[in-house]
Amino acid sequence: MNRTFSLAAVAVLAAVCGCVSPRTSGVVIEKGRIALEDPAFAANIEVVQDARDRTQGGFLHAQVTLKNTNRTDYECQYRFEWRGANGVMQKHAPAPWRPILLHGRELVELDAVSPVPNTDDFRLIIRRR
Repeated sequence: MNRTFSLAAVAVLAAVCGCVSPRTSGVVIEKGRIALEDPAFAANIEVVQDARDRTQGGFLHAQVTLKNTNRTDYECQYRFEWRGANGVMQKHAPAPWRPILLHGRELVELDAVSPVPNTDDFRLIIRRR
């Protein structure tokens, strides 16, 4: 009985951990460039604008305008990562993945504000669901 329960607990834990683990496919946009992690998807996404400015409190405000160059709709998720002056990713609570639907031929604007004031750069990660 205990052995059966232990095996079931391990199976449930493995399934849960598998659902939470990060996917590696997607598109990474850094300084207006697309790093190809999923070439088939990245070939259909164009960076139209990559802008950044500072809020009154000194936080970095990032804005990226993307275009889906294909006629196909894509269900995606995105999140911003923030980097300090030395280029190292800042250690804070990671931003959650946010859902987005990229309609065919559509322009979409994604923006976020850094959680800490000493942020110098950002990286936007987009992945298909």
